[in-house]
Amino acid sequence: MLAREVYSERDPDECVLDGPRVAAIVPAYRDAEVIGESVETLLESHYQNLEIAIVCEPDDEPTLSAAREYAEHPDVQVLVNRYPGSKAGAINDAVERLEADYLAAFDVDERIDLDFVPTAMYHLIEADQDVFQARRVPRVTGPVEALAYSERLLFHAGYKLVEPLGFTYCRSSSSAFTREAFEAVDGLDHVLTEDIDFAHKCFREGLAVRQSRNITNEMEAPHTLRDLWGQRKRWRLGHIELFFKALTGGYERGGLRGKLSTARIISSLGASVFLVTLAAKVAVLLVLDLEGFFLLPFVAIALTVAPILYRDYENGHVVELTPTMALVPLVYPAFGLLTIRCAFEYLLSWDGEWYEVEKAGA
Repeated sequence: MLAREVYSERDPDECVLDGPRVAAIVPAYRDAEVIGESVETLLESHYQNLEIAIVCEPDDEPTLSAAREYAEHPDVQVLVNRYPGSKAGAINDAVERLEADYLAAFDVDERIDLDFVPTAMYHLIEADQDVFQARRVPRVTGPVEALAYSERLLFHAGYKLVEPLGFTYCRSSSSAFTREAFEAVDGLDHVLTEDIDFAHKCFREGLAVRQSRNITNEMEAPHTLRDLWGQRKRWRLGHIELFFKALTGGYERGGLRGKLSTARIISSLGASVFLVTLAAKVAVLLVLDLEGFFLLPFVAIALTVAPILYRDYENGHVVELTPTMALVPLVYPAFGLLTIRCAFEYLLSWDGEWYEVEKAGA
């Protein structure tokens, strides 16, 4: 299912090249070196009526200085976040201050497909969707980045399994949305994984979300194992935080959609732990000299990753192929162990601090 969507040809009729004003929001914090990644690709967008708002933290003078250089362009402005301390606050502040009824959010290190905004506007205007989400992949420039990329493919495959049930992920990056939709869910909440929280709020509200994985944006991947581990740890802590938010009535919308949303959060965490036990059973097959059965899950993972890897290599998203991609089956048990560790940390010692990955524009 994932490969079919990634390989699907873009329909030129599903593009709106000009129309209502679109505001692209780019939160930035300690990102002076990478602002050009998102801003320069947005300035080349095929959509004509586009403004760009770079939202900086008030105490981050290097990033503010770099952003103001881009603000010399008539379609770029710099906003100082009035709700400092989080990406959610930066996006909420920008939505309040900008006048456009159609908005998009991007991470500062993203390289945005030139057809992203035209395609998003088609689905928001012509197809009457509330939120549009494109695929986002880590740029592969080395062995750690390759592992992060392959992991992302497996997660997208997992998302495809739940989409037929009506739950479509939407994020706070590589996404576009109407002002009405954003206000319907009261914007983004200040949590570790505000993007996954946003997806659950949209689902509970019954908003129409369109995911198009043949539109691909690139993001900077972690460059060290320490950064890779730290970022994934933050994501798992964020999932656990949402689990407790759902159980304690932190979401306004309940009903059947609320129950399904909570079930989705639980299944995401539970599946990770289940895969740890499954990995142990797969290892037993090797001990029992049942190599054929032992290799079956590895073949399944290879068949999931290989065709999309080839497509992304052709399109330049993957710069080099490295042997670390062979380690991708370890993603499943590793994420399960990480989930268990983070559950104990969240309950026993987490103080609210989150990990920030170093960005270099690679």
